Amino acid sequence: MLVDGISYYLIDLIEQSYRGITMLTKSRMKEHYGCFLPVNNEPLKILSDEKYGVYPYMIEKIVEQLDICIAIHKRVLVVRFDLSLDEYSGDNHIISTFINRQKQRIQRTYKTKDIGHAWAREQETSKAQHYHVAFFIDGDVIQSPTKLLRQIKAKWFKHGRCWIPENCFYYIDKHNLKDERALAIERLSYLAKTRGKGYKSKQAKNFSVSRLKYKFS
Repeated sequence: MLVDGISYYLIDLIEQSYRGITMLTKSRMKEHYGCFLPVNNEPLKILSDEKYGVYPYMIEKIVEQLDICIAIHKRVLVVRFDLSLDEYSGDNHIISTFINRQKQRIQRTYKTKDIGHAWAREQETSKAQHYHVAFFIDGDVIQSPTKLLRQIKAKWFKHGRCWIPENCFYYIDKHNLKDERALAIERLSYLAKTRGKGYKSKQAKNFSVSRLKYKFS
């Protein structure tokens, strides 16, 4: 049956391309395919399509931690970088220790706290895993990540390579909150992609985020 020359079938395909498709896989982790993902009834633009999926749970946790940081700090610097290991490790001890020490160093150096983070473990064709990492930092104490990334690169050198992508940071404040937050979330959704996940020991995680909580006066 046609409606104004378009079949119900085609209408459904068009709607699916906007909503995306969410399915449950054998790993019991939901996968989503489509460039928009609803999180708390908010349609978020993400880096996904009908071929390359993401894990919604990971995006939800990233958005939660980012929004908590925005609520706490008002201005937030989002920094993206990647860390690769020279040798394979079944667990995530190296990255977990490294992230904790870097956050402690930032707290001491800049007299700040409530630093958010997210990382995702991946391995495809290389012999060792790599990690996509993001920090969410008080934008009043750090406005540019240049010095911070230089220090991270130097500290990681003994473990492997640190790669800084182009346009690696977003500065979110009340003047650009809607647009800059949306851009940051779209970029951060890359951490949640399904491709490359799973090459690890059973006890190790594919993904981790900080555990910041909202502060109520």
